[in-house]
Amino acid sequence: MSFLQLLASLSPVISVMLFLVILRLPASKAMPISALITALAAIFVWQMDTNMLAASVVEGLLSAITPLTIIFGAVFLLNTLKYSGAMDTIRAGFTNISADARVQVIIICWLFGSFIEGSAGFGTPAAIGAPLLVLLGIPPVAAAVVALIGDSVCVSFGAIGLPVTFGMEQGLIQNGTSMASGYFAEHGGNFAGYAQFIAHHMISMDLIIGSLIPLVMVSVLTGFFGRNKSFKEGLAIWKFALFAGFAFTIPAWTINYFAGPEFPSVIGALIGMAIVIPVARKGWLLPATPWNDFAENDANEDGAQQTEVRFSQFAAWTPYLIMAALLVLSRVVTPFKAWLNSFNISVTDIMGTSLKASFATLYAPGIFFVVVCILGFFLFKMNSHAIKTSVAVSCKSMVPTIISLGASVPMVKIFLNSGTNDASLSSMPVALANLLGSSLGSVWEWVSPIVGIFGAFLSGSATFSNMMFSGLQYSVADKIGGNHTLFLALQGMGANAGNMLCVMNVVAAATVVGMAGRESEIIRKTMPVAICYALLAGTIAFIWGGY
Repeated sequence: MSFLQLLASLSPVISVMLFLVILRLPASKAMPISALITALAAIFVWQMDTNMLAASVVEGLLSAITPLTIIFGAVFLLNTLKYSGAMDTIRAGFTNISADARVQVIIICWLFGSFIEGSAGFGTPAAIGAPLLVLLGIPPVAAAVVALIGDSVCVSFGAIGLPVTFGMEQGLIQNGTSMASGYFAEHGGNFAGYAQFIAHHMISMDLIIGSLIPLVMVSVLTGFFGRNKSFKEGLAIWKFALFAGFAFTIPAWTINYFAGPEFPSVIGALIGMAIVIPVARKGWLLPATPWNDFAENDANEDGAQQTEVRFSQFAAWTPYLIMAALLVLSRVVTPFKAWLNSFNISVTDIMGTSLKASFATLYAPGIFFVVVCILGFFLFKMNSHAIKTSVAVSCKSMVPTIISLGASVPMVKIFLNSGTNDASLSSMPVALANLLGSSLGSVWEWVSPIVGIFGAFLSGSATFSNMMFSGLQYSVADKIGGNHTLFLALQGMGANAGNMLCVMNVVAAATVVGMAGRESEIIRKTMPVAICYALLAGTIAFIWGGY
C-alpha cells in the first residue's frame, strides 16, 4: 500500500479527528465534510466505481432510518415525561433513597443510566443522569465524569441492542454480503443469532470487568472531587458497589443468553434497581455514616426539594414499564414477532448493484416509543400546549442528528464497499487490516479494543465505531488466524469504553451541567478508566483464547 493509499484508507478517521476533535466543529458540520472527503478519496485515490459509491450513499441513507426512528422515539418519550411533570417525580424519588452521594451515583448513573442507555442510547444517560446528580448537590464536573463512566458496560445493549444488531451487522456487510455469513448456520441462520453469540462474549467479560465499574465510579468521585481527595472513602462502600455491579451484569448476562441483545440493559437495569434500591433504603452493606463531602460545590442543593411532584412513582414510571413490556413481547412471543416483521420494507439491487437495505417499520422500537408517548398524553392528562411543546422540541432536536447520521452512515458504507474499484485494491478496511495485522497481529487482543475506543471517540457512538471497524476486526482475524467472534466482542468492548470519552457525549454532558469549556478536564478523568477497561478486556481475551 502506497502512502497516498494509506491516507485515503484513513480518510474517515483523519477527517473526523480534524473537524470534530481538533477544530471542534459540531457533528452536524463535521460529519458531512468528513463524508465528502472520504468520497473524494475513494474516487480519486482508491478509484472506487462511481455507481457503487452512489449506491453506497443510498444504502447508508436507507440504513440510517432505523436508528433515527429509535433516537426520535427516545427523545420524544423523554420530552413527554419532562413536559408532563413525570420526570420531576422520577427525580424526586431518587432523593428519598439515600443521603449518601456514593449511593446516589451508583443508582442514578449505573442502574437508571443503564436503563436509559438500553432504551435510548446515543449518549442520553449522561445527558439525563448528570443534571439529576447536580440537583442532588454533586459538583457539576464530578456529575459529568461519573455519568460518563457509568455509561459504558450497558452500551453493549444500548438503544435496544443497536451497537451489535445494527452497528456490527452493517460493519460486516461488504458488497451486499456479510463477511460473517459462515457463522450464521450454527446460530439460527441469520445475523441476529450470531449477534447474540458476540454479545455473550462481551457480557461474559463484563461479569468481571463491568461489575467493578460502580466501585470505580465512587472512587473517582471521592478521589478527585471529595474534600479529602481520598480514594479510600470511595472504596469504603466496596460491598454495596460490587453488589450493585453484579445486580446488573448477572441479569444482563442471563437475558442475553435466553432472549438476545436487544434488551439486557433495559430489563437488567430494572431488575438491578428492584434489588439495589431496597438494600440502599435499609442501609445494608453501607457504612453507618453517609458521605457527601465535596471540595467544591456549585450545584443547587435545594433544586430537588423545589420540585413539584404531581404523580406517583408508579404512574411516572409506567411509560418505561410499558416500553419494556412491548420490547419483551415483540422479541420473545414468536407469533407477535413474526406479525411485526411482516411489515418490513426492503430495497434490493440498489442502483443495479448487490447492495440492499431494509427497514422494520413496526418491529423497530421507534414505533413503540411513539405509542407509549401517545399513551402518556392521556396517562399524565397533558394539555394541548404541553403536547405541542413535547412534539416540537423533539422534532427540532432531531435536525442536527439527522444531518450527522445522514452523513455518517453513508461515509461508513463508502469505506466498507470500496472494494469495488478500478485499482484492483481490497476495500479500505481490509487493506488497513492487512497492514495492522502484519505489524500488530501478535498483540491484537490488546490492540483490538483500542481500535474500538478510537472509533467511538471519533464518531461519537459505539454503534458507529462498530460500523466503521467490525469489518477490519474480522479481516485481521482472517489474516492472523484469530477468533473472529472474540475480536468482534473486543471491538464492542472498546466501543463501550470509548463512550466514556467520545467528544459528542462529553460536550453534551458538560453542557447540560453548565460546564461547557471544561471538556478537556472531563476527558482527562475518564480516559484512564476507558483505557484500563479496554486493556483488561484484552487480557481476559488473551487468557480466554480460542473459546
